[in-house]
Amino acid sequence: MKWLNRALMIVVALAILALVAYGFMPKPVDAETAKVTRGDLLVTIDNESRTRVRDRYTVAAHIAADMGRIMLKPGDAVAAGQQLATLMPLPPQPLDARALAEAKARILAAEQRALAAESAVTAAEAEHKFAIKEHERLKGLGEKKLVSEEAVHAADTRRAAAEATLQSAQFSQAAAGHDLEMAKSALVFSNQGADLAAIPVVSPVAGKVLRVYRESAGAVMPGEMLIEIGNPASLEVVADVLSRDAVRIKPGMRVRMERWGGEGALKGRVRVIEPSGFTKLSALGVEEQRVNVVIDFDEPAQKWAALGDGYRVEARVILVERLQTLKVLAGALFNTEDGPALFQVRDGVAHELQVKVGVRNGLEAEVLSGLNEGDEVIVHPGDNVKDGVEITALK
Repeated sequence: MKWLNRALMIVVALAILALVAYGFMPKPVDAETAKVTRGDLLVTIDNESRTRVRDRYTVAAHIAADMGRIMLKPGDAVAAGQQLATLMPLPPQPLDARALAEAKARILAAEQRALAAESAVTAAEAEHKFAIKEHERLKGLGEKKLVSEEAVHAADTRRAAAEATLQSAQFSQAAAGHDLEMAKSALVFSNQGADLAAIPVVSPVAGKVLRVYRESAGAVMPGEMLIEIGNPASLEVVADVLSRDAVRIKPGMRVRMERWGGEGALKGRVRVIEPSGFTKLSALGVEEQRVNVVIDFDEPAQKWAALGDGYRVEARVILVERLQTLKVLAGALFNTEDGPALFQVRDGVAHELQVKVGVRNGLEAEVLSGLNEGDEVIVHPGDNVKDGVEITALK
């Protein structure tokens, strides 16, 4: 019995020692892991944007008169020269010397705008013809594999942009001619006798009604806005970005427009970065300096035909694009004295590894060396993750 009791005590002591040793043994650390993959990586500037009709014209009353009710509604199509409203001139008041000089000055200014618009059309026509010839030349070289597809696509984009510029110049020319006619008629009707006929207000261009500022009949004053007409085919996108981001954007950069309500993303290209900024309050009430970036669609009009003036889209200006590059989640990286590093998991054990990193976009980072496709890394490693620690991957 004596030896039996001793043996039992030894067994109990060994069991206690084993439990204590087990308690002090390092246990595997739970960690979230991810695979190193290969794919496209984009560095973008994302911003909520809105669409805008590029060519628009506001029709205004050019004399003091009684106006009849405007029957047109937003969305109605109008032809060039179509009657929009009728003005019944009020009994005219002879113009004094100052008013007469101002009326004549307005006519001269309108004539100069008409001449400038005519010159702009001539320049746009020449640019359009050159863009067509250049596109045809590069297209032929592209078929012979003498130039890249990107060069052919860029020429096609320049041709489309030149065509849009020509349409815009023609629109401006028609509007300038209408302004000149209105300026001349205001001088005539202000100096005629009391027996004046009704004056039709006609559309200077063909397009669609965007807004009706004054629908009800009644007296109108000179310069009062009546109706706004635009060409929906000249739709563009305006993104107001932070000024520090605007300096990184260049004309011609590709843009992806998402969350616009249709299927897939729409393609576009930056046309111009406006040279002046403006102050805008953020959602947190902080004043920010912002700059408008104007974007043209790089898609057939049928794909974005459902969009209208003032619609919301999410514009992503592509600063850098890496195609089929090796990438890892940005949350796996941390900084050390020797540069970026991460924990690679091999055989269930974490190994600290220095890596060479390229571009980053906040979510992913390009890996230039140190890893291979399919390697497993730890994402957001905690303080308990050390080199050589066993890891239990979380599902």
